[in-house]
Amino acid sequence: MLDDGDFAGQLRKWLKTLRKKNASVIFATQSLSDIANSRIAPAVVESCPTRIFLPNERAIEPQIMALYRDFGLNDRQIAIIARAASKREYYCQTQRGNRLFELGLGPVALALCAASGKDDHRLIDAVLAEHGRDGFLPAWFEARGVMWAADLLREGGVP
Repeated sequence: MLDDGDFAGQLRKWLKTLRKKNASVIFATQSLSDIANSRIAPAVVESCPTRIFLPNERAIEPQIMALYRDFGLNDRQIAIIARAASKREYYCQTQRGNRLFELGLGPVALALCAASGKDDHRLIDAVLAEHGRDGFLPAWFEARGVMWAADLLREGGVP
């Protein structure tokens, strides 16, 4: 998508103009090479001063390490990303500094934000089919083992 001429042109325009208006352009990719190998890589690297990197144990492999260097990371920072705990630690790179941080999500947030696999999608479909949209949330929490949140919703509270 980043190499689609029309989209790339629009994204380049957003990156250059929206920041001046105190707005943000947020996007995510599974692979740094998606950005690094695109025509708009220089605009993305220059115009996105805050970057969050997910753990990647392969980050220290020479070819992949080069991608991280293209984003301004040094060997120590790349090693931190390679050693970070999957689905728990993240590396934030900003103009004011860099830091490894832990995103401490509780059970409710995990039930909602960490349901992205094929099995999760099947379970979502099953819960929706059985309980409908109105009954989905408490039934979902129950299916994910967060009984207290399901009970609280059924009692009219908010988890």
